[in-house]
Amino acid sequence: MTEDSGDLPIIEFLRPMPGFPDRREFVLTRVDEAGLLYALRALATPPLRFLVVAPAPFFPDYAPEVDDDTLALLDVADPDGLLVLLVVSVGERAADATANLLAPIVLDRVSRRAVQVVLAGSDLPIRAPLAAVAG
Repeated sequence: MTEDSGDLPIIEFLRPMPGFPDRREFVLTRVDEAGLLYALRALATPPLRFLVVAPAPFFPDYAPEVDDDTLALLDVADPDGLLVLLVVSVGERAADATANLLAPIVLDRVSRRAVQVVLAGSDLPIRAPLAAVAG
């Protein structure tokens, strides 16, 4: 699915995602008809994309605690207005897809500012299988 990114709201990362220091502006587009899978595409280089999912359909008990520093960086007082997204890694088959539960993307729905956070002190996996949970 391709969409014209000129019509989509721009998401600004306040800190770049690891490994991509020059990419801070992205657009979020739906990949599948069910609305479960999204592409987070770099505005300056559209081929650079991360597949992301909302955690609820796959990990209904996932409730990361957003620390005060992250709330301050996003300039948000109430974490209820935040959208949490999980970065997905795809293997050779769709059944091999995993989600990074340790480092979610936290997005303020109003300002569209985001940051990827590493949940300090957590033993959550970097590669949690999606198929086993959603299957």
